[in-house]
Amino acid sequence: MLSNKKTLIVLSESEECELDDHFDLILVSDGGYKTAKKMGLKIDALLGDFDSITRKELKEAELEGIKILSFPVNKDKTDGEIAVDYAISEGSSEIVILGSFKEELDHALGNLFLIFKINKQGIISKLITKLYEIEIINSKKEYIGKEGHELSLIPITEIVEDLSIEGTKFNLSKTKIEIGQTLTLRNIITDKKAKVYFNRGKLLSIINR
Repeated sequence: MLSNKKTLIVLSESEECELDDHFDLILVSDGGYKTAKKMGLKIDALLGDFDSITRKELKEAELEGIKILSFPVNKDKTDGEIAVDYAISEGSSEIVILGSFKEELDHALGNLFLIFKINKQGIISKLITKLYEIEIINSKKEYIGKEGHELSLIPITEIVEDLSIEGTKFNLSKTKIEIGQTLTLRNIITDKKAKVYFNRGKLLSIINR
């Protein structure tokens, strides 16, 4: 059952960046502990197999009263997915994942697709890196105060119907786009408020921070 709980997950493969939001629950997977400490975050739980964290750091976390959830190295899920499952089990209504695209390609894509898993649960989610904010749009999205930011929209269903984009350099009105098309890449937000809305399908939104 969902509660009004906003959760942050700091992945092992993550970079320090500014976070504007307040979070009710902060989860850290393995080596993300280093990033979270540098950012001064108040960690609620540390999860993983701890192959990317030193014994000293783990002991430090225990002494600080952080909940430690240990898992074997040989397992069927990444530490990031374990953190997502934990966030869902805690009734999170919104999950923000702090990651990076500097890691190996399989981990980068695996971490990106965590927001697809969260979306299937009907939970709002976003992947944040130092350079990008990435989220799934189910029907509509507004971008406030993002003038000058680059915006790419990628269809992640076979068809997106009646797509309209307002407040950008390249606006659209009731346009049909299909998966694999690149029409909506590299747009620029020009207005204080930009809007994206459509009647069918889903889009992946990537905006420069």
